[in-house]
Amino acid sequence: MSTSSRNNVLITPDIIAKESLRLLKNNLVAARLVNRGYTKEFAKVGDQISVKLPFRTRTASGRVLVKQPLVDKTTTIKIDKQEHFGMEIDVRDKTLSLEQFSDRYLKSGIVQLANVVDKSIIDCIRDSAFYNSGTPGTAMGINDVIYAEAYMDDVAVPNDGMRRLLLNTLDSANLQKDITGLYNADLVKTAMVKGYKGEISNFSTFKSQNLTAHTVGAYAGTPLVNGANQTGDTLITDGWTASVNGLLKKGDTFTIDGVFEINPQNYTSTGRLQAFTVTADVNSDASGNATIHITPSINDGTLTTVDGEGNNISTAAYKNVSKAPSDNASITVIGNASTAYRTNLAFHRDAVALVVPQIEIPESATIKARATDPDSGLSVLITGAYDVNEHSEITRVDVIWGVKSVYPELIHKIYSN
Repeated sequence: MSTSSRNNVLITPDIIAKESLRLLKNNLVAARLVNRGYTKEFAKVGDQISVKLPFRTRTASGRVLVKQPLVDKTTTIKIDKQEHFGMEIDVRDKTLSLEQFSDRYLKSGIVQLANVVDKSIIDCIRDSAFYNSGTPGTAMGINDVIYAEAYMDDVAVPNDGMRRLLLNTLDSANLQKDITGLYNADLVKTAMVKGYKGEISNFSTFKSQNLTAHTVGAYAGTPLVNGANQTGDTLITDGWTASVNGLLKKGDTFTIDGVFEINPQNYTSTGRLQAFTVTADVNSDASGNATIHITPSINDGTLTTVDGEGNNISTAAYKNVSKAPSDNASITVIGNASTAYRTNLAFHRDAVALVVPQIEIPESATIKARATDPDSGLSVLITGAYDVNEHSEITRVDVIWGVKSVYPELIHKIYSN
């Protein structure tokens, strides 16, 4: 079709929807790096599903059979995010070429939509990560990437071609200098495609401006574990400075003296203290006490759960620490108080689930269309109405989605400046 012919084609809602979807796909980075296989499970906005996680077992020695308990572990994924932008389209502009129409009306809004979706994914990954390396306050280099690969091997993160490395823009620039010293110029040139930086130490590496710095809470005092043998996803502590608001912030990470991480395949200590990440902001009370919600949940191998028939079932297969914390064990927060640090994220694709289901098309809308990509599952809804006074169409573009850290143990956070 010639350019003049294309200019004579009226821009319809279906065309707007398909062009919006194309732009959205092209401007997403993080959304392409996570698992999108759960979308088909959802029926409507606000829906949620419980996903059964793979059964984990432990082997037993000897000739006599030792049956392992089956423990069903689940996590919930919910569609709870929606973003849109609105535009007033001059009806006369419906005769523009698609490229002109896209430049005038769609690109700015779609780029912002893509950034909101990407940032929600990145924040989810970062705030649920507990394994970490690098030194807060020290710029990340190529050696940090190599060590991150080794650390992930130590805790049995699958090395199956689905490991990702997501860099903030400044560390990406610094690392690029190391890359150019290690790889030939043609490879480096090829790697610079829409945030893609190439393969580095078995990671598919990308950059994003949405990986923003994290500011550590205003913690102070000499924090200690308050009570021995605590397990689960909360930790009772004391010794903090009294009455500090924002003592710890969601995403802060700390270690506990004497509590070591283990390899989940052989259950031996890696020799590094297990890191725990704060999942909700924390304040200290007037006595310097604080209860911290954490991930991962502490499991020293002694925990049990109750099955549907009321039987106590061991969860020893999910053991993740060398032992439960001792009373008065010291707590060390990673990073200085009230200080912002850049971070980078290494993770397996299956660590995080992104669901972008179709939005139901409202029957009463006079302008309506929806476009869905069969490969990525992404979906965009166009709705609107005609304004007879202005001879224009008031149109909105909507995207809905949900994001959940399904396997946070497959994430590794790398600290930087």
